[in-house]
Amino acid sequence: MAVMEAIQTIYLEADTAIVEITSIPSTYQHLQLQISGRSTAGDVGFEIVYFQFGTGGSAADNSDFYSRHYQRGSGTYTPSAYFYADTGYISPARLVKKWEYGGNYSPSTMDIMNYSNTNMNTALTFISYAPSSETNREVGFGSSLWRKTPVVDRIKIALAASWARGSSFNLYGWNDS
Repeated sequence: MAVMEAIQTIYLEADTAIVEITSIPSTYQHLQLQISGRSTAGDVGFEIVYFQFGTGGSAADNSDFYSRHYQRGSGTYTPSAYFYADTGYISPARLVKKWEYGGNYSPSTMDIMNYSNTNMNTALTFISYAPSSETNREVGFGSSLWRKTPVVDRIKIALAASWARGSSFNLYGWNDS
């Protein structure tokens, strides 16, 4: 049985524009990132999360080597699906904005597969939930691919606005047994 080990936890004590997880060890086969986040955008609705990988201790890669397929649904609108290829980021989640009711945070879980295998592209699967209002809640899920093979040692996570104080990021690693 695979055992997950905690690698890093980030808890925001103040609003922050960009969160970067750095110095990720290459000793695992797979990673899982769990986010409980909220945007500082001053209206209601959802905000898109932007996600990029980095290697070799350098800045995150913003080249057009990311692809994703995202499906979302809600009880108030027709479910929809999106596919994007050749973009400069992955968008694995949407989360609530500042003025949503109850001060809710949006949970998201991302599994990052084969991040340390230099013979395979890095794949990501994700699921997110945005409890925007009593009548407008959204669940999203999908998969993404970073069409490069270096070992990932950095993850950059950004929003159009900023991450709200209290958002948290938990990174875990595991090996197949």
